[in-house]
Amino acid sequence: MPESWVEFYKDGFFGYGEEGDFSYFSFFHFLPIIVLIVGIVLTYIFRKRIAALKHEKVIRFVLGCLMLLMEMGYYWRVLYVGPGDGVSHTLLTKLPLQVCEWTCIFAALMMFTESRHLFDIDVTICLTLGIAPLLLPAVLTNTGPTYFRYYQYWLLHILPIYSVFYMMFIKGYRYDVRKVYKPFIFLVVLSALAMVANHFIPDGSYMYLQGDDLGEALTKILPANQFLRFAIFAPLALALFALEFLVFFLIRKIKKKREENNPAPTAIEK
Repeated sequence: MPESWVEFYKDGFFGYGEEGDFSYFSFFHFLPIIVLIVGIVLTYIFRKRIAALKHEKVIRFVLGCLMLLMEMGYYWRVLYVGPGDGVSHTLLTKLPLQVCEWTCIFAALMMFTESRHLFDIDVTICLTLGIAPLLLPAVLTNTGPTYFRYYQYWLLHILPIYSVFYMMFIKGYRYDVRKVYKPFIFLVVLSALAMVANHFIPDGSYMYLQGDDLGEALTKILPANQFLRFAIFAPLALALFALEFLVFFLIRKIKKKREENNPAPTAIEK
């Protein structure tokens, strides 16, 4: 790549930025989260209209393509920008072996195919483990809203969450605790692949199992040994899954009680 290109991408929209360009709990931190919440609320309010649209599947197609574009956008960016200022920016240490990447891919395929199997995986993971990257976006310490990476990161993380709610509101999909084995098996398989990659790839830290975390990730407080980390992550994931089940259980119980107190009018009453 010509030196002039490298300098342009380094300092331009596709560059790496400077330390401190993005701040936790700032306006540009909360803005994508607010957009996500507003999108979910509006989708719920207009769910019947959206479901009745003749070309509703076009909406799902666009969302799916956007998610795949954001997934591939990271790698295209690194190919153009180059390795940057450290090994952490090389493609070798950025293989698609992270939970967020696969939930995004699964969400895109779910939107294309209306797969309930992929919904069962994403509805559990996105609404539990998927919340942490929104609260502490550790990899964005040097790329704020003036950089492509900022938009790629947030769309990669909020679109799968939105897609889960979209399928619940528009397609009537429901969380089923009996299907919790699907996301857990997925996490176990992905963790096994990540451990192998971490062992053979220098400076690899897939699924944050190796301890080389960026920013203020919560995983910094855990031991660096990846087997010990997995032993901690596994029961933690199950605990989060159990908490999610409790939330859905309470929501359904409240909804059922409300329907009992306000029964639908009969044909005579109408």
